[in-house]
Amino acid sequence: MIIAELILFIIGITCMIILFFTKESGNNKLDNNFSENSFQNFAKFYGETIPSDAEFNNKINKICSLINGGETDIKKIAEASSCTEAECIFKIKYLKNKRMIEDYNIDTYKMRLYTLTSEEERLLKKYNYFLYGSHPQIDVIAHVLAKQENKTVEEEKEVIFKELKYLNDRNLLNGIILNEIDKKLIYYTVEKRKTTNLKTVHCPNCGALNDIEEGNKTRCNYCNSIIVGENYHD
Repeated sequence: MIIAELILFIIGITCMIILFFTKESGNNKLDNNFSENSFQNFAKFYGETIPSDAEFNNKINKICSLINGGETDIKKIAEASSCTEAECIFKIKYLKNKRMIEDYNIDTYKMRLYTLTSEEERLLKKYNYFLYGSHPQIDVIAHVLAKQENKTVEEEKEVIFKELKYLNDRNLLNGIILNEIDKKLIYYTVEKRKTTNLKTVHCPNCGALNDIEEGNKTRCNYCNSIIVGENYHD
């Protein structure tokens, strides 16, 4: 009886140790999910030049941890992560683009993150298939939706532009620039392919976004599954 209890005690202690280290490993998981080079390229897409920063990993992990922990005050997040407010906002956009935090509305006037309204959720649901699928322009989207909503293509184009501008003003177009003069969409993944052989693809196992050189193989930064460049779409 004593031996059996001792064995159960040892098993219990072992399980606790395993759970502890598993939790610690999970807390450090973000260290391998991002790269400073990837962030700098993302910033360049928006016309910003970000200098090299030896504390990049610490900052990006801290920001991600704070937001996922419920902090929504951008000033507090910036201060806690030793970032300027402008730098912090860019890193939040980067985290959203990497799908590592929720799709918050970034209010740069009140300096807060807000959960999506029902209208924002409706519009994202309406356009996500187009924007993060085949990366079409507004006129292409209009041709598809005009039939569904019984409007002319020109009428639908105006509706789409207004709705995309609404999302853009709330920083909800991740990795996409809306050119309000030409009424054109500029996609980060499309622009990146013009200058490099890199593709941004979804991992076939966990669905996370990864950069991979076309024709090569790599392991997912998130679940370690093998990804083959030519086999998966953006």
